[in-house]
Amino acid sequence: MSRKWERMVRKNQKTVNHGRVKRGLGSLPQVSRGAETVIKGRSWMLASVLAIFAILYFILTYQTESKTSMYWITGFSYIALAVLYYLVRRPVIKISRQYVTVRRFTGDKLLEPKDIEGLVLNPGHVVIQLKGKQKKLIYTKLQHRFPMEELNARLREFAQQHKLDYRDETR
Repeated sequence: MSRKWERMVRKNQKTVNHGRVKRGLGSLPQVSRGAETVIKGRSWMLASVLAIFAILYFILTYQTESKTSMYWITGFSYIALAVLYYLVRRPVIKISRQYVTVRRFTGDKLLEPKDIEGLVLNPGHVVIQLKGKQKKLIYTKLQHRFPMEELNARLREFAQQHKLDYRDETR
């Protein structure tokens, strides 16, 4: 099946299942997407910057004479935003048979094998080199908190399947 057809089937099945659940019937089993591996990490850097900013806000503005409710709302809003960003906005790499989807700050980016020039696999980081003038996508264990063994193994399989250039430095 083509990807467009698969998307249309999933969309229609989602609509049918929603209607069945509203009528009290059980939902139909989901159509398999194939061998899609979803690898999730944690993004802690922006969350820690927001938390530090909130702490600095509390410290630096504590000596003001009037602590209105906006003082407390602003400080705790930054802390809540940091916690929300840490728990919800996780970096994700989805590796399928036909493509790799990566989550960037602006949204998800679909990378097909024709867009990838090469891969560099290390125990501490993965570099996805894109064709053309586009930048490299670098995912590190320290910054993104991915399980690197699983990510390296799955990207190695993807590169071998599509005959992409890859350099394996994990051994």
